[in-house]
Formats: sequence, structure tokens, C-alpha cells
Amino acid sequence: MPIFYQKEDSRQVHTLDVPEYVTLVEIVRSVSGGVEVDLKVFEEDGDVVLTEEMLVEILRSKPHPKLHFHSHHELKVTVHFNGREITRTAPPAMTIHRLKQWADDRFGIDAAHAPEHVLQLSGTTERPAGSTHLGTLTPKHQHHVSFDLVPNERFQG
Repeated sequence: MPIFYQKEDSRQVHTLDVPEYVTLVEIVRSVSGGVEVDLKVFEEDGDVVLTEEMLVEILRSKPHPKLHFHSHHELKVTVHFNGREITRTAPPAMTIHRLKQWADDRFGIDAAHAPEHVLQLSGTTERPAGSTHLGTLTPKHQHHVSFDLVPNERFQG
């Protein structure tokens, strides 16, 4: 059975073919290249670290599970907009899409105007796709990521 996953310090979506009765330890070992490491496993957009029982349920119920592997339970996330700053802790498996919805709500941006802004990594021009896991944007062993909420560029012609 194939699973799809992302992990810290790698924006690539990886696939792993696992047997039907795989354990959490076996999956972590496969993802880490056979090395014993302390990686936490999350379901995509999930808020909690998966237990063995939770993993079994996900593998049984989802035809193409999406997981995230990270060394931290949570990340510190900061979003800047119009001279204001908001901060929260977030699971590494949270997607950019979900973070954007939270930021729009906290900054009071209504649904009609929300598409006019996108999240951009602070200090860069990079605008990660909505499906990107926050944990992929942190360098190895770090747990902070910062964004600017900026106007979405539109070409008029």
C-alpha cells in the first residue's frame, strides 16, 4: 500500500510502499533511511502525533494516506501583515492553506478579500503552495517559520 509523505527540511512529496500490517517504528525507520531517529508522525493537517493505533486506523480507512515526519511536536509560526504580527504554535503537518485561513481570520480579512493575499516566506519572494506542510519549510532541527501576508500579484492587460 502506498503512503505519501513530507518531512522536515524537504519540500518533496515522497512515496513509500508499505505492507498492510506495518508498524509505526518500521515506517519511521524506512523514512529515515534505516537509522534510529526520534521522528514524530502526523497525518496531513493533523494536530496530534500519531500513535500505533491511530496509524493502523488511517492505513485501513484511507486509500492514499498523507503523513508528515518531523523532529518537533510543534512549530512557532509568525505572520506579518500591515505592520502587525501574530504568532502561534502549530503542528508541522499543518498546511499553508490552513495557516492562511487562520491568519485571515486573526487579521480580520473577510472571505471576499482573502484571495487577494498570499503567504510568502519572510525575507524571500517564495510563496509556498497551499498543500505544503509547514514542517517542510523549517531547516533540520529548527522549529520556527515566519511569513508575510502580501498582495497576490495579478496581471492586468
